[in-house]
Amino acid sequence: MPPQGRGCGLGLKIKTRVETQNQIEVIVAGLNRLARNLWWTWNQDAQDVFEELSPRAWRYLYHNAVAVLRELSDEELRARLLDEEFNGRVQEVLRQFDAYLGATDTWAAEHAPGLAKRQVAYFSAEFGFHETLPIAAGGLGMLAGDHAKSASDLGLGFVGVSLFYREGYFQQAINAENWQTEYYSQLDPQNLPLEPVLDDEDQPLICTVEIAAEPVSFRAWVANVGRCPVYLIDANLPTNQPHFRDLTQRVYGGDNSTRIMQEILLGIGGVRLLRRLGVEPSVFHMNEGHAAFLALELMREQIAGGAGFDEALVGARRQCLFTTHTPVPAGHDRFGHELMDYAVRHLYRQLNVSAKELFALGRVNPDDDNEEFCMTVLALKAARAANGVSELHGQVSREMWHGLYPEASVNEVPIGHVTNGVHLAGWMKGPVRKFWRRKLGQAEPAADWAAELAKPEFWARLGDESFVSDEELWALRYRLRRELIEFARRRLQDQDHRSEPSDFIAFDNLLNP
Repeated sequence: MPPQGRGCGLGLKIKTRVETQNQIEVIVAGLNRLARNLWWTWNQDAQDVFEELSPRAWRYLYHNAVAVLRELSDEELRARLLDEEFNGRVQEVLRQFDAYLGATDTWAAEHAPGLAKRQVAYFSAEFGFHETLPIAAGGLGMLAGDHAKSASDLGLGFVGVSLFYREGYFQQAINAENWQTEYYSQLDPQNLPLEPVLDDEDQPLICTVEIAAEPVSFRAWVANVGRCPVYLIDANLPTNQPHFRDLTQRVYGGDNSTRIMQEILLGIGGVRLLRRLGVEPSVFHMNEGHAAFLALELMREQIAGGAGFDEALVGARRQCLFTTHTPVPAGHDRFGHELMDYAVRHLYRQLNVSAKELFALGRVNPDDDNEEFCMTVLALKAARAANGVSELHGQVSREMWHGLYPEASVNEVPIGHVTNGVHLAGWMKGPVRKFWRRKLGQAEPAADWAAELAKPEFWARLGDESFVSDEELWALRYRLRRELIEFARRRLQDQDHRSEPSDFIAFDNLLNP
């Protein structure tokens, strides 16, 4: 039997090793949980952790935290976490993450407790969160993504609904002949910050919607955006016909037939998905007319419960809001009579109306059988309130849709405006974050310095040179300009497969003043 002191030392050593391994397992689980929540896309400390795990993978995998973790073996990841300094920073990031998710003292809890408890369902054909998940085509999607992030920060009850495009939006490159080319890449949900939506038996939750009088099944993925879930509908199931499976292939892909079917899937399918999930929104927000078919599904539900058509329209209107983005008539989706009849003829029976009565919901002049069905008109007729995205755009929209309200003056047309904004933290690069963290006198990573940026007092101080000088701002600007130029050179070099050694000198001189 070993001496008492020696035996105790060995036991302590084994216990410490076991505790360390248990702690590392907890941290690994936390990192995987963090990687699948898009909160890290607007937290610089979290991004720094993933980048340090593999700087090369972080760059070439387009800053994809999930893909970076999958790039590392279990042994390597656990070995890296034995570094006390790195381990400490990872734990601090996970502490910030858990504190964020668990916070109860949010803006909404204090100023709008009703909105904190009752969810707003935000339907958009695209969401722009991060380059990791390229399912947006432009500003409409970027605004939708920023709404989700801002709603999360504010503590608002928010749930998003969109489509999961397996090829996303096209990417651009310069080919060997110096022509701009477009290409699509297959998105693998396992390599993305997504989780499958499952039923009570841990199987993919399957819903069904009718398109062209045929049943189309779909599943869903959820993108957790901080505190807010955004559900992405996926019709790529083996039980569907190939043309239906392709509906969720590309953002705005295909012809008008594809477009109307995508919008049925988004609007009608999206409402059915939320019902299956037990989500009962207080408001359905249609971000552009693509989602307006959701109003028909709300009407169908009420008619199935015994309401008449007009009563159901009033009931749907009480639940819906609409934001229009497009300032030109050509930008609004319109579908001809034959295409509408082909795609939604099953709704005549479900809504207990004729084709003419249904099509009237999408026409400025309900009696004009030659007028195409316009999704924006449907959204305006089915919403209790509508807005443009700036003061000027609100005015343009009132002029554009004056024909819907012939008894009103242009200024009385019920379309207001809410000026577009951005989710500030999501657009701030690392040096900018560090600059303002230092300026606000809160050097600790855990400090809620970012909350100060949203306060009017902060913006009022920007004119005070004792707070921030012109020279400091110009120094920051030059640093960011340098990073942008070097990024452009690196991208061009990566794309140029014809490079000779002498070309690298040319790359280094690109964009010189």
